[in-house]
Amino acid sequence: MEQLINNKKYRELVIKHMKEQLILFLQNSIEFSIVVHMDEGVDFNPSLPEEIISQFREYTIFTLAGYTFKSAFVENNTLIFEAGFGPDNIGAMVYVDLDRILQIMLGDTPIFINITATAKKEINQPKNSFEIFASKNRNKKFFKK
Repeated sequence: MEQLINNKKYRELVIKHMKEQLILFLQNSIEFSIVVHMDEGVDFNPSLPEEIISQFREYTIFTLAGYTFKSAFVENNTLIFEAGFGPDNIGAMVYVDLDRILQIMLGDTPIFINITATAKKEINQPKNSFEIFASKNRNKKFFKK
């Protein structure tokens, strides 16, 4: 299972499938909820006060209904929507990387589960010069098979 979760091609496939579903729901006015892994890849603009941020659990449900739903859209691999938080309904734009969405739910029914959402996000490290050299097809002749 770990091998599958960390497989880049599989993760890209899962994100593509999720993105297509989210766009379909948005285009067809189907309200939904998402369960988000709040470790990273979730941003608020403007930033929310610490007393609100501290109330979020590791896995948090966001329900996209009413105005929040109408404000929602997908851009690249990010779901963006406006929501109000806390007793004063403090407004903020919410930016959720799709790879942090664990579930999509219609009502109380999970209809999509992303098993890769709990995997650590990849950090794009710059390759060293050997890796760059070795990755070029024209340089394969320099390596023994």
